[in-house]
Amino acid sequence: MLAGVLLGIGASACWALANVAVQRAGHRIGTVRALLWAQLSGGVMAAIAAAVFDQRTAPVSGPVIAWLAVAGVAALVGYGCMFYAFAHARLTIAVPIMSSWAVISAALSIAVFGERLGGLQVVGGAAVLAGALVVSRYAQAEGARAAGGATPRWLLAAIAAAVGFGVLIPLMGRLVPVFGDIGAVGVVYVADIVVGLPFALMFGLGLRPPGRDAWLPVLAAGLCETAGFACITIGARYAPLALVSPFASLASALTVAYAWTFLRERPARPVLAGAALVCAGVVVLAL
Repeated sequence: MLAGVLLGIGASACWALANVAVQRAGHRIGTVRALLWAQLSGGVMAAIAAAVFDQRTAPVSGPVIAWLAVAGVAALVGYGCMFYAFAHARLTIAVPIMSSWAVISAALSIAVFGERLGGLQVVGGAAVLAGALVVSRYAQAEGARAAGGATPRWLLAAIAAAVGFGVLIPLMGRLVPVFGDIGAVGVVYVADIVVGLPFALMFGLGLRPPGRDAWLPVLAAGLCETAGFACITIGARYAPLALVSPFASLASALTVAYAWTFLRERPARPVLAGAALVCAGVVVLAL
């Protein structure tokens, strides 16, 4: 039981480190190159881990291919906008806004897949939504002052990332029986690249490999993102997923704490209150 809890915390730590690495990779080589090479490296790592840890219980079918195609589009929106937002905004603001994906995911699960939420989870969803609105309102006002009245692009990207991940996460549940817990992540990375690569080539975006000084954050982003899913998979073997999941949902809180402590980000108190609401609500939604 304890091992499952510790692995759940490990998943949160991995995803928090991935957030920081995404920001640094984006600063070094730009959004598109950082995303491409992080997902390529993460896909290789996911394939290796899936061969060791994953169990598959369903065959590939037509509906699964359709879900995978939709997941590829959602992943491109989610990851692409996340990389952009993290590269251009403070983590203490961008992360809570993006974390509202949990509410979108819950709403989609109810509307499309017929799932139901308990009363406590409804409260958690309301907390996430309220906190994200507080942070978004402050971010819009701050960004508008800096941009002469226009809504900053990174804010729109953070909102779009929340929508992308909100659609992607329920779809992952349809892919896991076919590709495995970790293998599904690698397959989604591939689908993301297949969907996005033609657009990158069409617009002449640079895709060359990172320079020597940029490989570390790029590899860290791919490794930590994949390692988080591995921790969840292994942790579920030692403790019920209902116990592991809340501890694995602390990534946003750990990221904000890191940005406050090490990056010296000091947003206004309403932003911190909103971020705290989001972090608490995400954990409650995972119960």
